[in-house]
Amino acid sequence: MRTLWLFDIEPHEQRYTSEWKAYLSKQLRSAMRGTKSTKWRLRTVSGNKTSGKTSNGAFINFAETNLYKADQVRKFTKFLLNGEVKGGDRLLFTDAWHPGIIQCRYMADLYRVRYDIHSIWHAGSYDKNDLLGQHPLTPRWAMPFERAVFRACSRNYFATEYHRDLCIKRLSVRRSISHRVVGWPMEYLRGALGIHDNPTKSKTILFPHRLSKEKQPEFVKRLQTHLPEYTIVVAQRKKLSKWDYRQLVGECAAVLSFSKQETLGIGVYEAMLCGAVPIVPEWLSYKELYPSHCYPAEWINSPKNFKKHAADLAVHIRSSIAAHQQNPIILKDWTKAVGKQHFNGSALYAELLR
Repeated sequence: MRTLWLFDIEPHEQRYTSEWKAYLSKQLRSAMRGTKSTKWRLRTVSGNKTSGKTSNGAFINFAETNLYKADQVRKFTKFLLNGEVKGGDRLLFTDAWHPGIIQCRYMADLYRVRYDIHSIWHAGSYDKNDLLGQHPLTPRWAMPFERAVFRACSRNYFATEYHRDLCIKRLSVRRSISHRVVGWPMEYLRGALGIHDNPTKSKTILFPHRLSKEKQPEFVKRLQTHLPEYTIVVAQRKKLSKWDYRQLVGECAAVLSFSKQETLGIGVYEAMLCGAVPIVPEWLSYKELYPSHCYPAEWINSPKNFKKHAADLAVHIRSSIAAHQQNPIILKDWTKAVGKQHFNGSALYAELLR
């Protein structure tokens, strides 16, 4: 029997990683039960418990993530030395930005244990608007590291074509069989969000993003002056539990983004599952997922342009909400289609368990 070694991500309440901790292993085991040609078993390699608190404006804790990843490598190394890791096994790193990928490839090559390494890419310095990419010096060392990680893996997984193309172009790696666009294993979201859908929407628009430079939260205040009949709620300025946040999502008429960095857009999809209209710029992954629900990206590509077009965006928001109220089935059908293609793990499981 072959083993799939799952290197999970440390859970954070404000991120989907807390749900991956709860659901991903269950979904993988379900997929394994449906595999006829090959018998698999799953073993999860977790790090030690962390505080669960993220660094300011970030999606991880910059120090604790290293402790967690180091624990994972230490534990896996012991499994390897004890003879529990076999040829034909596979390793799935649920975050490709993991030094352990290099360390595990080092051990595989020198011990001649033929296991494959698969990884899921979220972001990196190859994106100039990512936290790493914004630093003036970081890409000099980070991009060579990312290129080494990409080449160390047998399979590199991306949720969208936009993200795949950005990564391979900036890292100058060849298009090859080593990468796949598979969506994200988040089929649990429909059930988790459905119970929060409130058919009676309030005059509320949700800004679900982090308070970081690439999300441009400073635009909210100016837009609010053009939408006096609505309240734009910046979720990260409220101390909400996951449950409270989703209760808020269920009441909102629309979900708003000014993002200059987005490789998938989970917050927008979560709100759509609760019946909120997406208000997103026509670029990044948004253009791929929501082509009929976008506003011109030039409206938010600079503070000057946003000041010029804030009133236009307000008109777009009003008309989008009104159109949804007249024909809500269109948004429901589109949400279902996006979920099937981009928030479903079927393609990932097929690759892992082939």
